[in-house]
Amino acid sequence: MRVLLLYESRRGFTLQVAQAVRDELRARGASAETAPLRSVDGGTVAAADAVIVGSWVSGAIVVGVGPAPGVHEAIAALPSLEGKVAAVFCTCDVAPRKTLGTLAGWLRARGANVVVGQTFKRKRSVRTAPAFAGAVLEAFARAQADA
Repeated sequence: MRVLLLYESRRGFTLQVAQAVRDELRARGASAETAPLRSVDGGTVAAADAVIVGSWVSGAIVVGVGPAPGVHEAIAALPSLEGKVAAVFCTCDVAPRKTLGTLAGWLRARGANVVVGQTFKRKRSVRTAPAFAGAVLEAFARAQADA
């Protein structure tokens, strides 16, 4: 399975999570690559069997909380994700509110089958990347079997 991890990172933590998940997917036998969400080329997206999209959380604790600015436009600019299985993650300091649901909705609007998501809070939560990678692979396998 070819998995493409797309990320939007501001201070590097979202990239760090994407790389940790990528490395764990590779250790489990998947072909996995990372790319910045805003500059990935369409051919790279088309060649992937599955995508994982990660964003940092923007906004104040209760106001304007959601995916980073520009993420919606970047997802809208991707080629069709029809038939691709997908996962989402976000990174934040406090509370992501509906960020995962928003990301999933944007990917579903592009045709993706979003099957799992996870929030990573602060840098110490990167240690949960192996568990997320395992959940992703299990969910992707189930989704492909059901297709």
